[in-house]
Amino acid sequence: MIIGYSRISTQRQSDGTSLDNQKQKITEYCNLHDLQLTNVFSEIDSGGNDDRKVLTEIKNMIENPFLKEPPIKTIIVFKLDRLGRTMLGSLQFIDFCRKNNVNVVSIQDNIDTNEPKSELILNILLSIATEERRVIKERLSMGRDFKFKQNQIPYPKIPFGYQRKNKTILPDNNSEIVKYIFKKWNFLLKLKHLTKTKRTQRLLNLLKQRGYTFNGRDFKWWNIRDILNNKMYCGEISWKGMSAQSSYPTIVSKRLYNSIHH
Repeated sequence: MIIGYSRISTQRQSDGTSLDNQKQKITEYCNLHDLQLTNVFSEIDSGGNDDRKVLTEIKNMIENPFLKEPPIKTIIVFKLDRLGRTMLGSLQFIDFCRKNNVNVVSIQDNIDTNEPKSELILNILLSIATEERRVIKERLSMGRDFKFKQNQIPYPKIPFGYQRKNKTILPDNNSEIVKYIFKKWNFLLKLKHLTKTKRTQRLLNLLKQRGYTFNGRDFKWWNIRDILNNKMYCGEISWKGMSAQSSYPTIVSKRLYNSIHH
């Protein structure tokens, strides 16, 4: 079975790679090479999304050939970048196809994995994409190291109870919940007859009774664990095994934090 795959990021995409245009190019290619095209699978989804439903369905069809008769033999795309969020991602998908004896054709890139000349092109592209990824990772790492030296968190995710505002990080309304969790846990620690599991369950029940939620959902035990172990709440950040004083407002005192971790 020969199939086509087309993708655009948005319905309004107008760079010459509309779904109709891609489908037309795939159909013309098959007519020119006397290939029997079974279907063209299409979707509108960002290349930055690794969980694209249609492409995932195609992968499942390749891995489980009995789901579809006859099995996929060739996938035709207009451009390589339709297959992945990065060039490396596209090449990894092609490698997946080759390992499963599925040929991949990219019309604009003049690639046909059944042809020996495409092997050299793919290897060159893979080397370039791998080196590009290494350079990007190195730059990101350097940028994060610099931010840490400025007493700022070097990662994008911020703890519950904080918000990004005016290019800085400040406590939000959930900071009151964080304070409650620390204070209540410190009190529960004094109840020696309670096991850690029972303390956690009691705290979860108290949070639910007060209507406190974790990003719109009921608190789970691991949310409690992560909050109680995050030193940023008392003014300390960590990175690559190192610690430093943060430049952000604290939510709980260092004395209270240390009290529950003694």
